[in-house]
Amino acid sequence: MLRAIIPLGAAIALSSGSAAAAKSPQSYSWGKPGSSRERFDSGSRECMLKAARRDVAGDDEAKKYVRGFEVLERENNMPAVGNDTIFDKSERQVMLRRMYRPDQHVDALQAQLQDEVNGCLVRSGYIRFALTRDQERILKRLRPGSEERKTYLYTLGSDARIVEAQKVAD
Repeated sequence: MLRAIIPLGAAIALSSGSAAAAKSPQSYSWGKPGSSRERFDSGSRECMLKAARRDVAGDDEAKKYVRGFEVLERENNMPAVGNDTIFDKSERQVMLRRMYRPDQHVDALQAQLQDEVNGCLVRSGYIRFALTRDQERILKRLRPGSEERKTYLYTLGSDARIVEAQKVAD
């Protein structure tokens, strides 16, 4: 069960990296001015895959998540005891969720993996830059994962003037 949960969690964490950015008022991207499209894509993919393939089973946040998941799963599969009503069972589930907070552990693990990807990108020569409102508006119109979106991000990220003018100091 643990082996099935951890890769799924890592995949969700990495694929929803843009979800974390969507919550913030400012959107960012990564650039590598002067880079060919092939090098630009392969370098960023390499960083993402490095984090995605890492075994997180030993990480504290993953262990806490699994522990909470197991407790909640056990509670969900328990038959009613004595005079327990559905309300009683629901109340216990809410209490257990608050105690174990599995969603917070997934968020923490996602942030940890995103930090690893970000560090790899910096070490690989990528530069983080803020998107302007116009750039962000155009990006929102492009379907995530589409070739048009990738081309647009490459066009921004490979332009030295854009990256330098919009560079973010971390």
